[in-house]
Amino acid sequence: MARATWMGSKYALDRPDVEFALAVLGRGGLVVYPTETLYGLGTHAASAEAVSRLTEVKKRPPGQGISVAVSGLSQIEVWARVEPAARDFIGSNLPGPYTVILPARDAAPRHLVTETGIAFRIPRHPVPALLTKLFGPITATSANVHGGDPPVDVETARAQLGEAVDVYIDAGPCELGLASTVVDFTAGRPKVIRPGAVPKGG
Repeated sequence: MARATWMGSKYALDRPDVEFALAVLGRGGLVVYPTETLYGLGTHAASAEAVSRLTEVKKRPPGQGISVAVSGLSQIEVWARVEPAARDFIGSNLPGPYTVILPARDAAPRHLVTETGIAFRIPRHPVPALLTKLFGPITATSANVHGGDPPVDVETARAQLGEAVDVYIDAGPCELGLASTVVDFTAGRPKVIRPGAVPKGG
């Protein structure tokens, strides 16, 4: 268990914990990490083998998409086409508690692409922001078994995933405690397909 330290305005990880988490991701291991919405279950998003292990641990039905956490628009554009409406939304609302579904480019890993497209988050929480900046895209699915309790804290995640996870990063209860709002930008006008968390005051 790694514990993020409250620094007065945000949580921060000690360097050895950061390096260990990056090493776990690099070998296709699993990391539970905090976001402003729910705790996420991260692995090397570009690795089909790593994502397959993740879906087994979550007991997730086949064919369901796995969203990807990234550090910013530049990482999104490697794997997806970003049309003007999506670009405006991302610029205005991310980082934040939204998942955007975009048309996939040919370069996108096929195991992340559904019939609809490919889904991205840019979390506002400093822990995934740091991991994605240093490592690159990681999975952003919630850290629970399929149909299980929403992981609003690390204990809820650990009770469901147990020793299958290589490292848990504890930063206390999630700020919003709801799944992200999902917005689809693949078919003309943007469409909210899962109402969820919104920024406080939003």
